Amino acid sequence: MRKFLIPIVAAASALTIAAPAAAQYHPARQAYAYNNGSVRALQVRVDRVQQNLRWLAQYRVISRNEYRNRQQDAREIERKLRRDFRDGRGLNAREYVQTQERINRLERKIGRDMRDGRHYAYRW
Repeated sequence: MRKFLIPIVAAASALTIAAPAAAQYHPARQAYAYNNGSVRALQVRVDRVQQNLRWLAQYRVISRNEYRNRQQDAREIERKLRRDFRDGRGLNAREYVQTQERINRLERKIGRDMRDGRHYAYRW
């Protein structure tokens, strides 16, 4: 009986000592998980959209007004991205997703502009 009782008591006492220490350990949650690399990836997408807009305008796949409006939208996304990232913490998940959605909307608008009786061959 002692053969089983002593290890059980020892294990129970080890758990009671370790439990408060384990409860105290709490790694800091990283609210801003999207760092410079993620922001750079979003910036690359915006740069690519602007480059594609220049190409579409140069080959007259979209009109000047459409180019000007979409370029203004791209600049607004860029400014907001810079403003959100300026604090040095990176972007939180909500800001990252919102920026992705804004870029997606811009790409869809450009696609609609191209479909308005013009050119279908261009792909993102």
